[in-house]
Amino acid sequence: MERFLLKAAVFLASAVTALALTSLMLGEDFELEISGLITATVIFALAQSLLSPLIERQIHKRARAVVGGVGIISTFVALLITATLTSGLTIHGFGTWAAGTLLVWLITAIGVWVLPGLFDKIGDKGDKPAGGQAVDKRD
Repeated sequence: MERFLLKAAVFLASAVTALALTSLMLGEDFELEISGLITATVIFALAQSLLSPLIERQIHKRARAVVGGVGIISTFVALLITATLTSGLTIHGFGTWAAGTLLVWLITAIGVWVLPGLFDKIGDKGDKPAGGQAVDKRD
């Protein structure tokens, strides 16, 4: 259960970071309203986590050549669902959809790759007594 919660926290943190940074980079064509940030992030993260395995399974069955694009495809669909279901995210224009999808996918991928290591380092600090020696948790 702890591992599941850690994975969920990592994904939510990377999703909110990706949406916020993409909004800052693309400006008013990728509108992320502060009031809708949490709702947009939760819907995006849920859609992305549910869609990725589903899309990957379908692509494996039908078009193995595009398996590497599963992340980008699921990011686009998750953004589409989020923009449709909430007023917290509005995306204007084809170029913004393309750039936004690519940026959100890239930032989320980096976040999912980097954040677990940061959480591990934070957790490890709590396992060391004042003398700096590690505590054996096996007991």
